[in-house]
Amino acid sequence: MNNPNLIGLYIGTAAGALFFLYSYLACKKVPALNQVAVVLLAWTGAVVGFHLGFIALTADDTTLGMLADQRVAIVLGALAVVWTAAESFFSSIKAVKA
Repeated sequence: MNNPNLIGLYIGTAAGALFFLYSYLACKKVPALNQVAVVLLAWTGAVVGFHLGFIALTADDTTLGMLADQRVAIVLGALAVVWTAAESFFSSIKAVKA
């Protein structure tokens, strides 16, 4: 399976389920739907962001075409997506602990 969107969705769904279980079993709270959705989307975005950064770093110039000279901007954008996803995930964990 080489579809990063589908892999990200599977990982995000698993993370959302684990977040729900952690919240319910360890913190004795039922998380809000938006918290679970944020976790799911954060993990999905992180996987896709990692894949985009990897492709931008490893693809040759002919594969990237006219975006070849934008390699650094693509990697920085991918890093921003992963960073934002991580911040969202940890904020959700912190919110459920409080």
